[in-house]
Amino acid sequence: MVKYFFIGLLTLIMIACEEDKAPERPKPQKTEYRPLISEDNNGKYTEWYPGHKQVKLTGRKNKDGERVGIWKYYSDRGVELSVTVYSNGKKNGHTVVKHPNGALHYSGEYVNDEPVGIWKFYDEQGKLTQTKDYSKK
Repeated sequence: MVKYFFIGLLTLIMIACEEDKAPERPKPQKTEYRPLISEDNNGKYTEWYPGHKQVKLTGRKNKDGERVGIWKYYSDRGVELSVTVYSNGKKNGHTVVKHPNGALHYSGEYVNDEPVGIWKFYDEQGKLTQTKDYSKK
């Protein structure tokens, strides 16, 4: 009888000790650090929004680190918001900028970072609101 008493007592102590333990917290997952900007040896430039789920900006750079060719800017939802052409770090060529809803906001042309020619501006519904002539400076 004494034997069964000690076995029961020992069992109760073990159960009580198990209940006193705090539940184990899940171990944090190790995440690999990835920079928000990447550049490769061919001059391809990519910038990401935090979390790396959406590209923010893409284009190319020349050997001097200047923007060249077509550069595109995106919203955090993936909507293309602008396309601009660069040459040796300066805006040279056509540019298109859109409203956050994707509708055309304005378009025009640059020469050496200066707007030239006729630029057109639109509201969020796509209605032409203004025309500006930059050749009359």
